[in-house]
Amino acid sequence: MEKDLALIKRVLKGNRAAFSTLVRQYQNYVFTICFRVLKNQEEAEEAAQDTFIKVHKTLVNFKEDSKFSTWLYTVAFRTAIDHSRRKKMNTDSIDKEDSYLQIEDKMATPIESMESSNLKEVLSQIIQTLPPVDASIVTLFYQGEKTVKEIAKVLDLSESNVKVKLYRLRESLKVKLTRYLREEVKDLL
Repeated sequence: MEKDLALIKRVLKGNRAAFSTLVRQYQNYVFTICFRVLKNQEEAEEAAQDTFIKVHKTLVNFKEDSKFSTWLYTVAFRTAIDHSRRKKMNTDSIDKEDSYLQIEDKMATPIESMESSNLKEVLSQIIQTLPPVDASIVTLFYQGEKTVKEIAKVLDLSESNVKVKLYRLRESLKVKLTRYLREEVKDLL
């Protein structure tokens, strides 16, 4: 966090290289959040770019009462939602109960790495079928390593709502992944 604050101070003094460093540091997570909402690579890239433009223009408004990443993810999520509304895309209700599961990363053999890569790809495909808010919760919690409190702030939800959604999403992902793995085993036999 101190590293981010130092970069922010340099950006506010007009240092473009410092802003480029912030962009490089957070571009993947911002894109992922936008992609989870928009479910389209080109639109997510455009929303991510718009996010960084907004951040540059409004960085002076950043208050140090939260992490910079939390503030940034809030801007990214809201920018993606705005893009979704403008494009009149179908955004599912946040009450729809579809979900996901965490896959633990560990050192693996080449065969395990290949299998894990395939499983991560399947998991990513399942996450893409979730409603935007649910996909964002999973992404922020497991990939962004954000706390429930930070996620609640980013998505403008209560902490208890985020906890309930995470629980339901885990259960749903278990079911979906189990179903997928059973089908894969059948195909091998």
